Amino acid sequence: MWLLDVLICFLILMFGINFKKKFKGLNLRDKKILDYLFYFHTLVGVIFYFYIIGRGDAVYYWMRTKELTLNVLWYNLLNQGHASDFIYFFNYLFSNTLDLSFFTGSILYTVLGYIGLVYFYLILKKIVPNYHYLRKLKILNISVFPFYLFFPNLHFWSCGVGKDTLLFLCVALFIYSLIELKKNIGNLSLSILLSVFVRPHMTIFLIAGFGIGYTLSSNITTYKKVIMSSVFVFAFFLLFDYALNFIQLESVDTSSIKEYADTKAKVLSSKSNSGVDISGYPYPLKILTYLYRPFFFDINNPIAVIASFENLFLLLLTLKIFKFKNIRHIKQASHIIKGSIVFLLIGTLTFSLILGNLGIMLREKNMFTPVFIIVAYWLLSVSKLNQKQN
Repeated sequence: MWLLDVLICFLILMFGINFKKKFKGLNLRDKKILDYLFYFHTLVGVIFYFYIIGRGDAVYYWMRTKELTLNVLWYNLLNQGHASDFIYFFNYLFSNTLDLSFFTGSILYTVLGYIGLVYFYLILKKIVPNYHYLRKLKILNISVFPFYLFFPNLHFWSCGVGKDTLLFLCVALFIYSLIELKKNIGNLSLSILLSVFVRPHMTIFLIAGFGIGYTLSSNITTYKKVIMSSVFVFAFFLLFDYALNFIQLESVDTSSIKEYADTKAKVLSSKSNSGVDISGYPYPLKILTYLYRPFFFDINNPIAVIASFENLFLLLLTLKIFKFKNIRHIKQASHIIKGSIVFLLIGTLTFSLILGNLGIMLREKNMFTPVFIIVAYWLLSVSKLNQKQN
């Protein structure tokens, strides 16, 4: 069967590197950056394979699927509705029917993660004015663009077999679809459907964030705001009970949420040596822990070393945004930028309450990091344009 694995890997990789060609408007520099992203992301995907082999959920998701029948998978998906059941179902053709190796599965998910990166790049290109100017803007003598797109952990957690990679793709596809909604109804529906099966609370975050973004936007007509807000509100309430049941939260009163958050934080902090018991932290410190740790004093493995440098650069980027007083420009932002900011706020305020494991923080933060980078790029770019005009 190894010949089939080689063939499928080749076809998947060819599809990945050529995926950008379906989009018009990419210049030679864009294509060069996307090619570099593809090579780097694929390299990280191979590293992730050797890192995770023999352990971890990624291996289990692939190998467990080989033992299940399609009837059992379909029954579990309809009656239990666990995210793991959907991953087994998603993997079935490749893992069970074609009996492909875990390495081939890793390549498949690596390319899916890369497709998410392509969509994030397209979002950047469409909504950040004069984004190539950012090459001249430096932090520690390193150009902010495209440096932040090559963060190793950004790639590492978006190439493994499982929920994180699919959700990474869903977030990118969801936001990209909203830029030209009429052309991308199918893509938007796909992103919502996939994210509901994988992590419905993230679907709620997306719908709430960008629903509010539409409402706050000044460049959208009133009737469009009413229509889109109505759609988002309907979708929100349609999914709300399902999401609560999924995360096993019985109600949304203050005491229930606090008890759930403290319990979840303690459980996660005890799961590995990267655990941090945040249950006793004041809320602002929980937020800083979620956003900028692991830091250098948390280092206990090679991933933490890399993550510490990344978090340093994220912290410096955050300070640079406030240094130039860029926040005032948010008022003129499009619904995409405003929705992205609300989405980031919802995710940060929620996950900082419950995540007490630094490794899990890295994984969960991964679908927010590229959104933050795009917002930061937009703020810096608009600030520079306004300075030139004045």
